[in-house]
Amino acid sequence: MPPSKSLIIDSTKEDDMLQIYPCSSLFSSNNLGWDGIHLGYYRIPPHSIPQKISQQHLILIHPQLPLKINVEQRFGNRWEKNQIQDGDIIIIPAHIPHQASWDREHSYIRLSLEPEKLAHSVSLTDVVELATCFQKADPLILGIGLALKTEVESKGNSDRLYIDSLTNTLSLHLLSHYSTKKVSIPEYTDGLSKYKLRQIVEYINDNLDRNFSLAELAALINMSPSYFSYLFKLSTGYAPHQYVIRLRVERAKKLLLQEKLTIADIAYSLGFAHQSHLNRHFKRLVGVTPKKFQQQK
Repeated sequence: MPPSKSLIIDSTKEDDMLQIYPCSSLFSSNNLGWDGIHLGYYRIPPHSIPQKISQQHLILIHPQLPLKINVEQRFGNRWEKNQIQDGDIIIIPAHIPHQASWDREHSYIRLSLEPEKLAHSVSLTDVVELATCFQKADPLILGIGLALKTEVESKGNSDRLYIDSLTNTLSLHLLSHYSTKKVSIPEYTDGLSKYKLRQIVEYINDNLDRNFSLAELAALINMSPSYFSYLFKLSTGYAPHQYVIRLRVERAKKLLLQEKLTIADIAYSLGFAHQSHLNRHFKRLVGVTPKKFQQQK
C-alpha cells in the first residue's frame, strides 16, 4: 500500500496535476481521442512537488534546455541528485512514490502511458513493471515525444493509426530496454498470410472514411497491435498508417479526375480531417496539390 502522505494522481487530468504543479500545461492531448497515452507540454518555474503516486507510467522528455537543471528526486526510498540537460529523459513508473525539486524554469514534454496499454501492446497477461530512469539520453524516446508534440500542435489532424504506431513503438522500446525483468518479444521473418493480408486490405478499402485504430485492425485477425504492425510492414513494405494514407491518396486521384465532388468533400469522404490535411499528404506523395492535379489532367 502507498504511504498515506502520497497524493494519488491521474496524470491525464489537469485538475490532478494542478495539485502538484504551480501552473497548467501550455497544451495537451486532451479531447483528441488518443488511446492509452496522454501528452502534456509544460513550462514550469523553479518548484518542489510533494510526494505523489501516478496511476500512469510517466516519461519526461527535455528537448530544449539551454542550461543544465539541478534536480533532486526521490523514487520510493531512494534519493537521486543530478543535473538534466538537453535531450535527457526521466522515467517514473506507475504506482511508485515520487517527489522532486528543481532550480530553473524549463520546458518539457510529459507522456503518461497507461500500464494496461504497455502490457497489451504484445498481449502480455502479467503485470509489467518499468525501472526508474533518471538523466539518460534516449534518441528514440526523444523523437517519439517530439512527433507526438507536433501532432498535438497540429490540433488533432493526424490519423489514429499514426498515434497508435508511435505509442506502440514507444511501448516495445520500454519493454525491451526499461522493464524490471526480461520480456520475451518474438521476432518474425515472414509477414501475414495471404488470406489475412487480403482480409485487412479489403476491410481498409471498404472503410477508407473511418479513422482506424491499430487495435481495431489487429483484432480483425486476432493479433496484438505490435505483432500486427510488424507483420503488416513485412508484407506490404509500409506501416499500417502509411499504407492507409497511400490508399486514400490513390482514391482521391480517381475522385479528382471525375470532378463530381469538391476537394473538401473528397477529403472528408476519405477520412481526412479537412482539405488541408488531404493537401499535405497528396502533395507529399504525388508532388502537386489536388487542385494542380486536376488542372493537369
